[in-house]
Amino acid sequence: MAFVLVPCTPSDNTNSMTDNIIDRDNLQDSYIRALIDGMDFKTMEAFVYDTINENLESYSMKELIEEVENYDPELLEESNTN
Repeated sequence: MAFVLVPCTPSDNTNSMTDNIIDRDNLQDSYIRALIDGMDFKTMEAFVYDTINENLESYSMKELIEEVENYDPELLEESNTN
């Protein structure tokens, strides 16, 4: 399955006519579920990896180390022994 996430400018986010007809939360939820349902395991794994990687790119080295210390401290021990 191919999908494209297109960023919107603020002016694209509001349209009072359609906002009154369509419940945004329900539409967004349905769209997310449809995307997930259409993904095979490898596609989902790649998406999760890319999303986490993009998020961690914004961390400073100190923040990254703190994150690893909190959730997977063994990784720091392994990197110090190699």
